[in-house]
Amino acid sequence: MGRLLSSAFWGELYDAAILRRPLLSLALTGAVIALCGFYVKDFRLDASSDQLVLEHDPDVVYYRELSERFGNGDFVVVTYTPKEDLFSDPSLERLKRLREALKSLPRVASVVTILDAPLLKNPAGTLKELKDNIKTLESPTANKKLAIIEFRDSPIYQGNLVSADLKSCAIQVNFTPDTALDELTSRRYNLRERRRLGKLSAEDAGALGQVERQHRKMTDDHRSWRHDDIAAIRRVITGFRGDARIYLGGVPMIVDDIISYIRTDVGVFGVGMILYLVCLLALIFRDVRYAMMPLAASVLSVVMMMGILGYWHWDITIVSSNFISLQLVFTIEIGVHIVMRYRELLREGPGRTNAELVRETVHSTFEPLFYAILTTIAGFTSLVFCDIVPIVSFGWMMTLGLCITLLLAYVLIPCILLLLPKAAAPPPDAENEFGHRPAMFLARVADKRPWLVYGLSALLTALTVVGCIRLEVENSFISYFKKSTDIYQGMRFIDVELGGTTPVDVIIEFGKPAPPKPAAAKPSSDDDFAAFGEFEEEGQDPSKYWFTTEKLETIERVHDYLDGLEATGKVMSLGTAWKVAKGLNGGKPMDDFGTALLFRSMPGRSKEVLIDPYVSVSEGQARGTTRIKDSMDHLRRDALLKEIKRDLVEKAGLAPGSFRVSGLMVLYNNLLQSLYTSQIKTIGFSTLALFPMFLLFFRSLKLSLLVIIPNFIASMLVLGVMGLSGIPLDVMTITIVAIVVGIAVDNTMHYIHRFEEEFGKDRDYRKTMFRCHGSVGHAMLYATLTNATGFCILALSNFIPTILFGALTALALAIALLMAMTLLPLLIIHIKPFGPEGKLG
Repeated sequence: MGRLLSSAFWGELYDAAILRRPLLSLALTGAVIALCGFYVKDFRLDASSDQLVLEHDPDVVYYRELSERFGNGDFVVVTYTPKEDLFSDPSLERLKRLREALKSLPRVASVVTILDAPLLKNPAGTLKELKDNIKTLESPTANKKLAIIEFRDSPIYQGNLVSADLKSCAIQVNFTPDTALDELTSRRYNLRERRRLGKLSAEDAGALGQVERQHRKMTDDHRSWRHDDIAAIRRVITGFRGDARIYLGGVPMIVDDIISYIRTDVGVFGVGMILYLVCLLALIFRDVRYAMMPLAASVLSVVMMMGILGYWHWDITIVSSNFISLQLVFTIEIGVHIVMRYRELLREGPGRTNAELVRETVHSTFEPLFYAILTTIAGFTSLVFCDIVPIVSFGWMMTLGLCITLLLAYVLIPCILLLLPKAAAPPPDAENEFGHRPAMFLARVADKRPWLVYGLSALLTALTVVGCIRLEVENSFISYFKKSTDIYQGMRFIDVELGGTTPVDVIIEFGKPAPPKPAAAKPSSDDDFAAFGEFEEEGQDPSKYWFTTEKLETIERVHDYLDGLEATGKVMSLGTAWKVAKGLNGGKPMDDFGTALLFRSMPGRSKEVLIDPYVSVSEGQARGTTRIKDSMDHLRRDALLKEIKRDLVEKAGLAPGSFRVSGLMVLYNNLLQSLYTSQIKTIGFSTLALFPMFLLFFRSLKLSLLVIIPNFIASMLVLGVMGLSGIPLDVMTITIVAIVVGIAVDNTMHYIHRFEEEFGKDRDYRKTMFRCHGSVGHAMLYATLTNATGFCILALSNFIPTILFGALTALALAIALLMAMTLLPLLIIHIKPFGPEGKLG
């Protein structure tokens, strides 16, 4: 057993299995890569709303129940702002042609415009007269002047179907419901819940596997169809943009565009980073073989990882979309350290055989690189303590990727070096032309100006503390896109002109209805209702007695409260229909009988629009919905939701526990608020996991503490910069700390490992520092240069989270290098963890 645990045993096994059979090793590795490459076709992206919620969040369960109960159709919104007056004949004729063109598209169920809106005051009349005489703008007898006044003043249309200035209108394009997918999604969710609760039988487990496969295929088909639908709608509206300003918005469009952005970033920036790294490595090494080996290992590791993800149906999300960039830079970093060590040994011993050089390269670099990868894995596995599914998935994904990176780098690069003819030894000053001067400059700064290093470190620490205190989690979907993009402009226009963006629902619980009672006699004041003839027979329909003036007045108070908030846009509820009904009744009071009769007798289309989405009689629930203006600069979502919950009791008069706030904004806010806790958990776990590893590797408490200090400053500085710059913490930036911890630890471990080796030569801390900067410092500098500048390429994206991810990671890597090459050697010189200076034995 002791032999199995010894490094010598594993070294001999590696020599026998890999180094003595390089051609066979490459052939087997190539076969595995080819197999993985076959499954790359199943690699896919997922940007659905399910990926932006907390796991096991009770609000998610409640939201899904409400979606099934009240309906939550799939639709996009087209905004239409003509150059001439909106209600002019040419404008309405063009709008009609646009509507018909959209209607003709496959999978479009209906299109709703101002041309289709029922006019309830054209002219104003009694409820009895209205029932059989509802007009639209297209009705031959419609009065356009009265219609314009109604669109301006109606609580149904104003700020919803038309803008307040009557210059723009919304066109709602409703897609045909995919009932089969909806039913399968519901079944999959129920089976997953049973599995989570430990109540899944063997039969159900088999059913769940089949449902998962079916759901994946149907989701892929649905996503492909919806992408085609969005593209077709864009083609249609492009033909009308010469005479009007037109934007496209809606959740399906946002999801489709995010997937398109991610796919573009994965492809373009993956290829772009590879080409950039080719040029940079060629500049550093000035030798094609040394440049291509790390690059080949990094590209092939990405292919392997994509194939594995495709085989396991492990989708990448917004959070994990940058895993290709990370996989590339981590593999490049390992490859650079291996190649740099090989070149160093070749320069020192040009007479040695190639096999000896490769063997010593592997054995001298594997231990620090193994522990460096292990500590990086610890940083990423800290992400599994989040409650956010895509972040947890990203943590496991990168853990697997790092294992593949280490294995592939130590098979490919040594085997290729063995199979290629031995290269000529680099000249003694080969490295000096590129990396020597900056490395030696940092050494001289640490040697001659220690007060400057300590002072800047203290200043960075203080700024980090201030920034962390100011760090916020406020964010919105609109902030994910550049202002120059169509998606941003469309979302902002809808947000400002047409009632807001992110929905919030208030569900009022009135209790399930009791068994029906005999109907009271109709009062004479409501003779207008006689023509509706709805209550002549006794029945068991609970809705006959559900609609009462007391309930509707309560709903109206909630409606008016929400409508009075600065952050809310359009509000819709039963209160909307109640306001219209009171106006149509000529101001006469309506009792419970007349109220119930009105709501039950409403014509079909009006009932579908004004009643059905806002009440569930069987559950005794009324729903008020509004949309939040996400583009407001001073919007604080968590504070707003708390204010709404408080004021619904204190101002709207609802009893505590008789209502619940729901909607996409609630789910997204829950996710954002969990980021603080999740970030603390990840930092805490990283620290607790890394410290024992340092103790195991260095076998020294002093050295372990020394490693923690510069790494902690570099990683926490990211949060400080975000706080000082007003950049909010979100599902992508929360991962940067884990990434920086991993890479920063790599640098410090390499440096200390080499320092310990070099110190034994003369036991002079100062001279050892200069030797380390002149050797391993080059590899650290090159690795950080390739990594940081590679991440900077992401700044060319149109997706703001990707830009921030690239810029902040690059900054953190640069700071981590400075800390490792200035503060770390200073701490080593002053604390003297390797013992006192002096002459050798």
